[in-house]
Amino acid sequence: MTTELTYTAVVIAYRDIALVQRVIDQLAAQTLAPSHVLVVDNGGTLQYDALDAHTLDSGIELVSRPDNPGYGAAVNEARHTATDAVLVLTHDAVFGSELAATLVGTLATRTDAGAIAPVLRWVSAPDRIFSAGGVLTRGGRATHLVVARGTEPYPVDWVDGAVVLYRRDALQAVDWLDERYFLYFEDVDTAWRMSRAGLSTLVAPAAQARQEPGSHPIRLGIRNMTLFARRAHIPFPLHVLAVARRVGEHAAAEILRRRPPGLGDAWRGWRDGRRGIGGTPSP
Repeated sequence: MTTELTYTAVVIAYRDIALVQRVIDQLAAQTLAPSHVLVVDNGGTLQYDALDAHTLDSGIELVSRPDNPGYGAAVNEARHTATDAVLVLTHDAVFGSELAATLVGTLATRTDAGAIAPVLRWVSAPDRIFSAGGVLTRGGRATHLVVARGTEPYPVDWVDGAVVLYRRDALQAVDWLDERYFLYFEDVDTAWRMSRAGLSTLVAPAAQARQEPGSHPIRLGIRNMTLFARRAHIPFPLHVLAVARRVGEHAAAEILRRRPPGLGDAWRGWRDGRRGIGGTPSP
C-alpha cells in the first residue's frame, strides 16, 4: 500500500523494558517504516543502551519523564517533531507488520478524518474484541463497541488510545491532547474536540491489534468523566445519572469480588472533577 503520508511513532513506556523492546521490534517489522520513533518513558527507568539492539533506520529518541505526567503529556512530547501523522502506541500493544501501512494508507484517503484506529482484541483472548471504537452517551459516559461495524472504515465517537494514528494537522487544530486527564478519557476528549473542528474519527476493521485492558481506578475515572462533562457543557441531570450508573455498576462488581465498593473513591473523584482539579492524582 502506497501513501504520501509519513508518520512518527510515539511509544508510551512505564517501567517494563521487555514490553517496550517488543513494541520497537514490531515497529522495525512494519512494511511502512516510521520516519521517527519517540519513546517517552513515564517511569524514568529506561536507558538508551536498553534499546541499542532494537535498531530502526529512523533511529530512536528517548525522552525520560520520571515525574510520570501521564498519557496526554507523553503524546504531546511529539508536538515539535511529528511528521504528517502520529502513531501512538502504549508499551503493551501487540500488532502485525501491516498495521501502519493499513492505518496510514486509509488516513491518506480520508481527508475528513483526524484519527483512525484498528479493531483491538484481548491479548489473552485473541478471538474476543474489547474495542471496535467507542460511543459517547448524552450523559458523557464512554463505552466500547465490542462488534465491528462491517469491513470498511466507519466513524465512531472515539477510539481507544492504546493504538491510534492521528493526523498531525488535526492534533494542531485542537491544540493536541489535554494533559489534565492524566490517564483515561484523553482519547474521548480528543475525538470530541476533533469532531467540533469538523474532523471524524474512524475505525479500520482491516487493521487489527491487541492489548490487555486493565481496570480503571474509580476515582480517576469519575474525575475525568466529570472534567469532560464540564468542558462539553453536558446538562447536570444527565451527567449525574451517567455517573450514578457507572458507580453503581462498579460497586456491584466489586461486591461480587468481595471487595469494598469504592463509593468513597467515586465521591472524591466527582468532587475533584466538579472543582476542576486535574493532572497527576494526589494520594
